[in-house]
Amino acid sequence: MKVLVYEHACGGGFAEGAVSAGFLAEGFGMLRLCVAGLKAMGCDVVVVVDEGLSRFCPPIEGDFVSVFNFRDAQQAILKSCVDVDAAYVIAPETGGVLHALVELLEQMGVPTFNSHSKAIAGVSDKFNLYETLKVNGVKTPKTCKVNVVEGVRELDVCGFGFPFVVKPVDGVGCGGLSVVEGLSQVGGAFGKIESEFVSEMCIVQEFLKGDAVSVSLLCTGAKVLPVSLNKQNVVLASPKGVSCYVGGALPFGHELMHEAFKTAEAAVNCFSGLKGYVGVDLVLTDAGPVVLDVNPRLTTSFVGLSSSGVVGFNFMEAIVNAALKNCLPSEMVFSGRYCCFSKVETPKVDLDFLDILYGVKEVVSPPFPILDSNSGCALVSVEGSSLNEAEHLLGDAKERLLNLL
Repeated sequence: MKVLVYEHACGGGFAEGAVSAGFLAEGFGMLRLCVAGLKAMGCDVVVVVDEGLSRFCPPIEGDFVSVFNFRDAQQAILKSCVDVDAAYVIAPETGGVLHALVELLEQMGVPTFNSHSKAIAGVSDKFNLYETLKVNGVKTPKTCKVNVVEGVRELDVCGFGFPFVVKPVDGVGCGGLSVVEGLSQVGGAFGKIESEFVSEMCIVQEFLKGDAVSVSLLCTGAKVLPVSLNKQNVVLASPKGVSCYVGGALPFGHELMHEAFKTAEAAVNCFSGLKGYVGVDLVLTDAGPVVLDVNPRLTTSFVGLSSSGVVGFNFMEAIVNAALKNCLPSEMVFSGRYCCFSKVETPKVDLDFLDILYGVKEVVSPPFPILDSNSGCALVSVEGSSLNEAEHLLGDAKERLLNLL
């Protein structure tokens, strides 16, 4: 099987504007492991790669198609459609990018490992997502949709007390998110959305206390299999700060694990056409699991699930089987190993030093020096015989990387 893979951060999606080093690290990590999994299946892989990245000869085992911008990338995808058996799009929902690219492939008659474009559209609008979940009895935070410009006035109608969360209506991760703890921060939260996102609308949501987790699921469009509960390490900042996803760990043992699985499965079943890999973000509160988001795409937890010592089989092949063959594993049995992964801020790397980092096992994504910045970001992943050991080894790996640099 010949497969086309497009990852937005690495494939020219941000060539005409700045991509954050952290977003690039996550994107490259998912791309690298996705391609490795497909190659292990015996697939021929064509990868759309930004020209600025391809000149570093990144450690990906596919055939590169170099592009200079997102328009080039779209044309490359179109041209490749006549020569591939299937495709996989790894892209954010923001601005309708994921939906548009998957819809394009569907129109060209190319099978994808992605969810159906209509399902992507259904969950990408976060307010539509919450309304659908609520109608179907799935627990979600109290949520209100407001106009960014009129947000301060419309808050009275929502009736929120402090603290609450303001976030974009189609964001990913923690992009644009602010935790508002008082009146003095309200204007700044809406201003952040207005300056960073195109949409006139945003989401205001109650702030929930609890453990931030995600559930990774394999879906056929008809059947759903919860795969793993994943710990999430996130930074939730005020409007003046930057909220971000830092990393995670899996499998994460928690007394609410099975309840989280049931809740995530119920959330996915609210939407027809979710296929392949789907991630559901939740908060495990004292009152039980509450759904924050449904991600109709590959998420960074895939890095942990790609660790052969943790899962024991080719997880990318399981995604392909779910999406194309409507086939799920009979059960998920973990090996007893644990994986921790994290982004690491680094100094800007010398070009000659990248080759050394390519050979460091724990470095899934090196800090590519493609930005006009004095810093970079790497993605590091380690395995351990327990969660505590893996977290300890992750700290050691971070320290070794920084010492090396």
